[in-house]
Amino acid sequence: MDEDFLISFFDPEKKLTIKKPLEEMVKILLPSQIDINFNLESLKAQAVIIRTNLIRNSLKIDGKGCNKYKGVDLCKSNHCYEFNYLEEFKDIWENNFNKNIKKIEKVVKETEGNILILKGKPIIAAYHNTCGGSTENSENVIKNKVVYLRKVLCDYCIDSPNWHGSKKYFIEEIEKALNINFPKDYSLKKGEIDGYIDNIIRDEEGRVKKVTIGGEEFTGKEIMELLNLNSTRFYISPISIEIVSRGKGSGLGYCQYGGNEMAKRGYSYREILDYYYTGVKIENYVLPSIKKPLMGKIILIDPGHGGEDFGHIGSNGLKEKDIVLLVSKKLKIKLEELGAKVYLTRSKDEDILLNKRAEMANHIRPDFFISFHMDFFANSNNKGCKAYVFKRDEKERELGDTILEEINKNMKIVNKGVKEGRFFLLKNVNVNALLIELGYLSNREEELNFSDEIFIEELVESIKKGFLKYFEY
Repeated sequence: MDEDFLISFFDPEKKLTIKKPLEEMVKILLPSQIDINFNLESLKAQAVIIRTNLIRNSLKIDGKGCNKYKGVDLCKSNHCYEFNYLEEFKDIWENNFNKNIKKIEKVVKETEGNILILKGKPIIAAYHNTCGGSTENSENVIKNKVVYLRKVLCDYCIDSPNWHGSKKYFIEEIEKALNINFPKDYSLKKGEIDGYIDNIIRDEEGRVKKVTIGGEEFTGKEIMELLNLNSTRFYISPISIEIVSRGKGSGLGYCQYGGNEMAKRGYSYREILDYYYTGVKIENYVLPSIKKPLMGKIILIDPGHGGEDFGHIGSNGLKEKDIVLLVSKKLKIKLEELGAKVYLTRSKDEDILLNKRAEMANHIRPDFFISFHMDFFANSNNKGCKAYVFKRDEKERELGDTILEEINKNMKIVNKGVKEGRFFLLKNVNVNALLIELGYLSNREEELNFSDEIFIEELVESIKKGFLKYFEY
């Protein structure tokens, strides 16, 4: 692991932003996320989960780090992670403090660098305390189908103290929590509760003649006398409800008590994680560093047109397909030097169907799909760069704005802004997608610029800087 990869977090109590090396942060979070008395292999599984989520969050795969406190990966609160610093466990662990610290160090050292990966990216390493018999499919929890968060049967957690649970609520509490109102005119209700109070028989005035309670039949008069009621004209309404549950948590991903039982039975942390996360790999992840700030990012660049599809042609014969291919190949080299994994939809002069380009993007699932084109407006002096997104997507628009701003700042090229466009590719690519028009081939001055190698180099450098600025490096 790179020593310069730091996790930043904001401590609201201390009002400080603190930076810790990744492995140190795993040590800090581990005892706050799982029972330190669990088996060593189950603790190792949790350490891998923590490391995976920290990296995923820091690389902004799920967003922009902590969206409560700007510029940090997480905050020390229930918004991100509630945790204690290790020294704060002294009073909790008492005589076991040194023993537990050594245990944590052993767990982190023996899993160092390990994270859960699918298709080259850290996964959403969801976990919970007790699944209660089976984990959950992701679409039932987070509304999206995630291929590695699938339901698995699990009776390993049957001895968990949270296998069964119950909680009583007064009717008023339920009304407030759910923002509902129960009926208040109980006289209009029969009052039966199946298995508890059944077969209430009343006369025409509403007096109870007979009622079955707990399987035994009573007269209304007997109930009045035994329960010291005022009359036999009584009605039954609940004042509280007990809700019985099984398991604890969302049921998504890793079941901690199940994993602990598997560890007791001799399973390794790798086998445990393989059971709860479908089809993932446990690998050492090469992290971004000062020299490789885009490590872990996947970019798919699409040079538009190609082959017999020339695209637009300038008055001096410069073809759109050739310009965008040259820019794309040069940008690929620059982004790879920064650590990104970069693909091209075409690397030579060939015609690739639009649906094949979309299929490639949906298969690779890059962080961004960038399609380069040139614009053309006959009998016009239009010039400048502009970008298109399919819908109002914050990430796509932000990257587009950033790239156009860098091009404008470094090369004084007109920034024509980010617009919405219903292009086939933008519509059918199921990842963050951006289409950039680099300039106007109908403008002789701009066509001349694109035949200048130095101009192309400066343009590619500006686009690279846009990526770096977007990813905050």
